[in-house]
Amino acid sequence: MKASSKTNKKQINKAPAGIVEFFERSKIPLLLLILITTTVYFKSLFLDYTRLDDSIFIVENAQYNADLSNLGVSFQRGLFNPTRDAYYRPMFLVDFIIESRLFGTKPAGYHFTNLLFHLLSVTLLYYFLRRIKIPGLDSFLLAMIFAVHPVLTQAVAWIPGRNDMLLMIFFFSSFILFLRYLDNPNIPILLLQAFFLLVALFTKETAVIIPVIMAGFVFFYKKTPWQKLVVPGISWVLAIVIWYSVRSTATLAKDWISPVAMINAGIERLGVILQYLGKIFLPFNLTVFPEYEDIAIIWGILAFMILAGLIFISKSYKKPLTYLGLFWFLIFLLPVLIVPKSLNDQVFEHRLYLPIIGILLMLSEVYPFSGNIDPGKKVILIGAIVLVFSVQSIYRSDYFKDPITFWTHAVDGSPHSAYANALLGTKVEDSVMREQLFRRAYALNPDLKNLNYYLGKVLFDKKEIDSAENYLRKEIAHNPIPDAYFLLAQIAFTKNKEDSIAAYLSKVIELDPLHPQANNNLVVLYFSKGEIDKARDVIRSMQAKGMYISPELEKILR
Repeated sequence: MKASSKTNKKQINKAPAGIVEFFERSKIPLLLLILITTTVYFKSLFLDYTRLDDSIFIVENAQYNADLSNLGVSFQRGLFNPTRDAYYRPMFLVDFIIESRLFGTKPAGYHFTNLLFHLLSVTLLYYFLRRIKIPGLDSFLLAMIFAVHPVLTQAVAWIPGRNDMLLMIFFFSSFILFLRYLDNPNIPILLLQAFFLLVALFTKETAVIIPVIMAGFVFFYKKTPWQKLVVPGISWVLAIVIWYSVRSTATLAKDWISPVAMINAGIERLGVILQYLGKIFLPFNLTVFPEYEDIAIIWGILAFMILAGLIFISKSYKKPLTYLGLFWFLIFLLPVLIVPKSLNDQVFEHRLYLPIIGILLMLSEVYPFSGNIDPGKKVILIGAIVLVFSVQSIYRSDYFKDPITFWTHAVDGSPHSAYANALLGTKVEDSVMREQLFRRAYALNPDLKNLNYYLGKVLFDKKEIDSAENYLRKEIAHNPIPDAYFLLAQIAFTKNKEDSIAAYLSKVIELDPLHPQANNNLVVLYFSKGEIDKARDVIRSMQAKGMYISPELEKILR
């Protein structure tokens, strides 16, 4: 009995050491990361479009994506609009051009590549943590938290969320190569790390802070002499100069955001830091379309207390990685803070894709990752958290399965969002609910783009012609869209105002030259009024634009 007891004690004592050695030497942890991540997000392969930007880049841009010459054009234009856009995301556009060759306009293929991008990001994070000498078991557990964290579900399940994943892929590729260069300086690695930095810059402007992160990291954490940073630093400057030179020639919006406006926006949005912190540590208030005023700050305060407590108990305030992690978290959140609400009013969760790495770096220095905790207990503790996070992510993936589901959750999570209410209104079939949602959105923001048109259309369908006309006139006063003018032409027709009909239809054609109904209706109108020459001029214009000419219109042309 005594011999047996001693044997059991030895086995128990050896078990933790076996766990540690397994994660230090084995390749299996990486395979486990890939397997678990794929399992959690497997459902995302069967999701549809949400109709929040995703269908714009794939369905509405199908003609643009089909032209390979637009690979170069993408570096000379804005993201949503070729000439009047503040967002410059050429790699994002290039990605869809390339993938459209494989998947066309079917969402399944793009959800598949989103999952691949996430798997690659998880893999690079794991290699990065190992590269900076974080123990194998800790690297695995930290990467696992990142892989399944529910706050990042939007980045994976929502197709446009890939831009933050692409940025991370290019960033970590550059960072890992830079660390390799410091260990073994050679020209190919130097050029390759600079190339990935350049591609990261063309992915998102946030990449301009990457050299600061890399330099600060190796200088303060790895204690690398500054002289070793001179040559890589020159390559970073060249990459930024090339990026800025190309960007400066792009046809972007010329509106300049003053430093004062950015500072004011940053002060106004300081609470976002706590909101995001709360979503990382206590992910109970997640939403697919987050509005600042609808996110409870209490979770952020509790999260800050938890983080501060862990730092104090573990005495990690003595370690440089704690401060570097905090700097990482804050610097990557800076663009979210300083962008004025007029340009972007949402605090989307996919934007945490890179900032959350800073928190993981801080956690690597506190309990249970630091200290002499038994490795088996560490695995059980973090494993329980990973399990909870995985279930949340699997459940939340369904929020993105189709437009109705997505926008219903958007309204539930952000009831004060006029945009969410309006967009859900455009998706529901019930006319009574549609009007209720539009009116709720109107009460929140009567100047929301397209909202007055939506209300005008609802009232027109209800035969409330005068009220419909008032809303449509409000719309075109600040947002001259073809659909609003076309509906005004229909109202003018019901009121028998022929001159107004012609004026409205002409405006539709000015805004949308290939609008088939407006062109045809204008021909019929002129013909019915006996203005044959005008009718023929419209038909000839249609011919010049390559539009279909019906046999009835051809008779008029003769």
